[in-house]
Amino acid sequence: MAGMRKGDVKLKSLQKKVAKLVSAAESLTILFDQEETRLKRKAEVTRLKLLRSAILQQAEQERSTEISASIGYNQGRLIAQSAGLLITVLSKNNKVQSVARSLLEESAGEKRTFGIILILIDKKGIPDGVDVVCISRLGQESNQSEAEVINRLKKDGSLLLSEENFSRLIDKLIEGILEGCLALPVSIQTLSQILTTYPLQFIHQNKG
Repeated sequence: MAGMRKGDVKLKSLQKKVAKLVSAAESLTILFDQEETRLKRKAEVTRLKLLRSAILQQAEQERSTEISASIGYNQGRLIAQSAGLLITVLSKNNKVQSVARSLLEESAGEKRTFGIILILIDKKGIPDGVDVVCISRLGQESNQSEAEVINRLKKDGSLLLSEENFSRLIDKLIEGILEGCLALPVSIQTLSQILTTYPLQFIHQNKG
């Protein structure tokens, strides 16, 4: 009997040790999971920050290109107007004067806009569906007004944001990721809900 009692005590002691080991293993598993989650969120936040930096840099490059194009275009118009005016004054040939007047009318009447740069988010959402678009250039290429281009892109299901509002949106996504409410990728539907929920003027509003 004494031997059986000693055996029971040892068994109970062993069971307690096993229970402690199981509890410790479960605690370690929880800690590992928490650390994995923390590292995953940190990586996603870093990815969003890098995305924002790259997109804003691309937007700045597009703006510089548009400024150069605008300067070249305006210089071309000025040269055409000056040449047309000079020909009109100096030439006595009616046909030449007629061509010069047409040149003057075309250069005076033709006006192009430059530098309307927006951030586009297509149906792939963030991070894979983000791009920089020059609305004025798309309008020139498609022979559409800026308003028509914007409406067409929105009908295709894309979101259009200013650079400032894109940066604000990224801040909101980072906040959601750190709180555990969001994770990458963020769908276009979720982005639309965020833009609808928060009272910031994220979506570009055409003034025309």
